[in-house]
Amino acid sequence: MITRTLYLEAEEPGNSQLLSTIGYLDDGVTRQEVLKTCASSDNYQGWRRRISQDNGRTWGEYLPIDDVTRQLPGGGVFECRHAARINPVTGQSFQIVLKRIWADGKLFTFNWETNEHLFHDHVFIREGDAELQCLRYEDGPEYNPEQLFDPVFAKRNRAYFGCGLKFDQQGRVLFPMVCQPDNALRGSSQGGAVLMRRELSGEWIASNQIFISPEISSRGLLEPDVAVLKDGWILMVCRGSNTATTAGRKWMTMCNDSGRTLEPIRELRYSDGTRFYSPSSIHRFMRSSRTGELYWFGNIIPNPPEGNLPRHPLIMARFDEEKLGLIRESVVVIDEVETGDHPDIWFTNFQIIEDRESLNFELYMTRGTTTFDPDWKASLYRYIIEPT
Repeated sequence: MITRTLYLEAEEPGNSQLLSTIGYLDDGVTRQEVLKTCASSDNYQGWRRRISQDNGRTWGEYLPIDDVTRQLPGGGVFECRHAARINPVTGQSFQIVLKRIWADGKLFTFNWETNEHLFHDHVFIREGDAELQCLRYEDGPEYNPEQLFDPVFAKRNRAYFGCGLKFDQQGRVLFPMVCQPDNALRGSSQGGAVLMRRELSGEWIASNQIFISPEISSRGLLEPDVAVLKDGWILMVCRGSNTATTAGRKWMTMCNDSGRTLEPIRELRYSDGTRFYSPSSIHRFMRSSRTGELYWFGNIIPNPPEGNLPRHPLIMARFDEEKLGLIRESVVVIDEVETGDHPDIWFTNFQIIEDRESLNFELYMTRGTTTFDPDWKASLYRYIIEPT
């Protein structure tokens, strides 16, 4: 069963209310959520957080987050922080942070026509209360917060974060990233994928890098998510984008050596081998503590997409861990276009958490538009999903 309720109404038309992250701060029921607003693509403002001590029943006051954006003499810096995750084996907390840096430039300057943007991204990890360390998959200088605009640092170990941290049965930490090595284009086009793992020794090590032909995906591999299967294999699924001759799909790779070696990329399909269409959009895996099953959340559509669109309906499906595909008969529609919806509505950029008391999934999503229509109130909704 799925129920949808209004969670946070947009304060004004044209300015979306978005949940950036949500997570538990301890091994109990203390939650934190970080919210933001957005009036144009990837331009986020109004950052604030709040904490609940009783599993979301009541919340403290909103606290502004003032240092998310900085316009400095050397350029602009935008910092996005994932909710901290606690390793269930070791009890240690980990937080992923993305720094997007415009050297000699202005914040939120984009070139969407070519996707060759003037920023560079780097991904960092904070372990407990320690200082940030840059997650590195190639040789390059160490992170120095006093030299954010160093051109040598800028072009090495460029990366965009994946959908979230995962932990294997031994306590290793796994985190997928989009990698843009030194010989790749700047910005967000034609990235590959790499899996970072924290060994039990505490050392962060990168897997091999994998790529997809630009004749198959016009924007490379994007927004990877990973899941640890019951047999210990690691599954990674990436967003792609259609080309003039190939349709939009999702792409997968497998690993059977604890995150060291990613297999060549291949198409994600249903478990019976049937293909499906999927736009260039975010997706996530969640394993249910109630059923033990692995579920995939994303957009599956009936016809070939055009780039990012359409991003509806939003569905959930069980993943077959033996046949390595989505179980077609298990597909459930979470949300679909309704009468009165904006013609450009999309169902994407969602966050998911498993309620530790009810063991239901809670999915938070803004029913926004692709055009950021100034007359549309893009409010935030909560979906309660009982896994079966």
